[in-house]
Amino acid sequence: MQKILRLICIIIVVAGINKSYSQELDAVVDVDLSSLNTDIRDRLSNFKLDVQNYLNKTRFTDENIINDVRGKPYKIKCNFQFFFTSSTGFDSYNAQMVISVQRNVYRTENFTTIFRIKDETWSFNYIKGQSFYHDDLKYNKLTSFLDYYAYMVIGIDDDSWEPNLGTQRYQKAQNLVNLAIANSDGSGWVDNSSLKQSRSAYPSELLNSKYDNFRKAFWVYHFSGIDSLQYDKRTALERIAESLEMVGKIKKTEVRSFVIKAFFEAKYLEIATSLVDYYDKTIYRKLMDFDPDHATTYEEYAKK
Repeated sequence: MQKILRLICIIIVVAGINKSYSQELDAVVDVDLSSLNTDIRDRLSNFKLDVQNYLNKTRFTDENIINDVRGKPYKIKCNFQFFFTSSTGFDSYNAQMVISVQRNVYRTENFTTIFRIKDETWSFNYIKGQSFYHDDLKYNKLTSFLDYYAYMVIGIDDDSWEPNLGTQRYQKAQNLVNLAIANSDGSGWVDNSSLKQSRSAYPSELLNSKYDNFRKAFWVYHFSGIDSLQYDKRTALERIAESLEMVGKIKKTEVRSFVIKAFFEAKYLEIATSLVDYYDKTIYRKLMDFDPDHATTYEEYAKK
């Protein structure tokens, strides 16, 4: 009974702290220019700093929250890795990007990865020394791309703290998809194949009522699971298992879901290690069914 009351108190406190807030980014940018000629690399010498400054200095939201551990404004830790593949013309480039996002585990110095994906198709223009302007109503191949991922990052972090808190951010990301299409730029933004990832897939799925239970499960996994392991481990592991069952149920009907695939890509190792102390080892067999891409990892940890 005491454990239950303590968990209820935690939920009330955390919910009170996190109600009605949004965050900004603490982005680290890495750039790989190895596929380009030396003269082209020189034209991109400022790209890393320009993008990093834009992501970290632009206000994508209008609210603040104080980090409960460090006493500083809450910043979402994220890493943007850009791999340049070619240059077409003086200021036109093709690149791929890998983004990884981490979130604070409540009242600790620890972090949990909440989002990790690879964007394989991005074409844009960049001139050394150019200014970057944030404008949600004006399409730009470079800044609209960065804005899209900023909103996705913030929305996903929001959803991990409070159910459906990220809706406004996903809608902004969807608006940028629509803006790209209106400007006849479908490359990477939309794809007619249901088997190929595009930027339109993520906000489209997350704003669809079919994924309401996924978003709830995402919150339960982090808020009642990962955040609560330090207070009541047994109950927290039960909540993690329950959330994964919810995700697995949706996966049965939404077989090609990009959001669910991204969830397991970011979380599979944490899931496997966290459940080692869970009393019902059959959860690993279920995970092999929910997430066959990482079945070997689940099988390995099931034996521990």
